[in-house]
Amino acid sequence: MSGSELHVSVARPPVEAEHASLLALEHVLSTANNIVDDPPTPFPEYATDLRGRTSWSFWWD
Repeated sequence: MSGSELHVSVARPPVEAEHASLLALEHVLSTANNIVDDPPTPFPEYATDLRGRTSWSFWWD
């Protein structure tokens, strides 16, 4: 964690579409600005992008 940023190393990223969608919803509900603002990413695309990713970054204003 650094200021208003959080960088996470993920040991077991989601591989199933259903799990990725649930996780994406949790990310959106965290109100992290990068999910909706930097750049704006449609929810289905964001969920798909989480599959297999071993690092995630979030930021807040």
